[in-house]
Amino acid sequence: MKTISASATVTINSIAALKRKCGELVHNFAAGDPILDNHPSIINSAMEHVKKGVNPYPPVEGILELRRLAAEWVNATCQTQYAKENVLVTCGGKFALFAFFYSLLQSGDEVLIPEPYWVSYPDMVKMAGGVPSIVPTQAENGWKLTPRDLVAMITEKSKMLIFNNACNPTGVVYTRQEVSEILDVAKKFDLMVLSDEVYSGLVYEEPGFVSCGAFPEHSERVFVVQSCSKSFGMTGWRVGFALGPEKVIKGLTSIQSQTTTGTALVSQWAAVGALENAAEVNVYVKAAMKKRRDLFISIYNSLFPMQLDKIESALYAFVPLYSMGVKGITDSVAFCEQMIKNGNIALVPGTAFGVDGHVRFAFSETEENINQALHALKKAIEQKRPWKA
Repeated sequence: MKTISASATVTINSIAALKRKCGELVHNFAAGDPILDNHPSIINSAMEHVKKGVNPYPPVEGILELRRLAAEWVNATCQTQYAKENVLVTCGGKFALFAFFYSLLQSGDEVLIPEPYWVSYPDMVKMAGGVPSIVPTQAENGWKLTPRDLVAMITEKSKMLIFNNACNPTGVVYTRQEVSEILDVAKKFDLMVLSDEVYSGLVYEEPGFVSCGAFPEHSERVFVVQSCSKSFGMTGWRVGFALGPEKVIKGLTSIQSQTTTGTALVSQWAAVGALENAAEVNVYVKAAMKKRRDLFISIYNSLFPMQLDKIESALYAFVPLYSMGVKGITDSVAFCEQMIKNGNIALVPGTAFGVDGHVRFAFSETEENINQALHALKKAIEQKRPWKA
């Protein structure tokens, strides 16, 4: 218990929520939670089954219809070859990640984690008995992991690579050649690859997304995590998917049987509604998030000294402090503490992702909120000059 930290994004978002509950105006850039009405397909499917009046324990592996639809959706959008037997329905993508770690790692196994990384990876690895091994990447290379970066950190204890594409917090997307080269290194050094692909449906420009699961020659070492949360705007329903070889999925099913028992039936039926109309629902969500991304970049670039490049995917901008005209401080925690204290602006410090001197913005709230929040941030920074931690 003493070695595991609380999720930084959840912690900061909780502070923002508490302030709002107390009647304060809070500008929340902390949580990647698409603030968008659920598509009618989701609500109608959930309500149809709730009205039946009986909601027993769910099948541990997930209802058959949802597993089949999930396989079909991933196959259609990611050029994979999964069947329902390759799918486990989980309580969000986060539990799918944890179940893979718990199932596949032995005590002392090294897990290679490119930085900047999603905040929960290192602690989840430690909870499963593994040892996080952080792989530095370079801002000038778009924070992308290269084969050279990866090889430099591999040791005889290295057993797994966490590969996050499309990426939180940077929004980078890997090309087919880049993914292929990373998988070739994994094969050469006999590494398992846990590919977190929950933002695959929020890639905004061509050529689009390439899944690690789209390479049949690597199918026995690649394990994919997907989710309804981002692609379909269903964060609160908590529906994720673990995809991989059938024997591995059976092992994860046993873990789930002894922990969560499975995902609530009402959430699973809501997900069925989303996946039955997957293209329509995803277009609805992606169009809204793309519009918010474009607005965020436009307003940010009009207010602050350094221009942001177009963000390729996901819901985030990973921004150096100096780009906002903040001088004399690189402590992202101190900066974020001052912003929430003095400006009621919730941001996530770069240290949570392994890189100090940066903050992560989420542009997932409404357009009006994004506009108000960026102007409030500009005002808060100007009032703080000269900057002191």
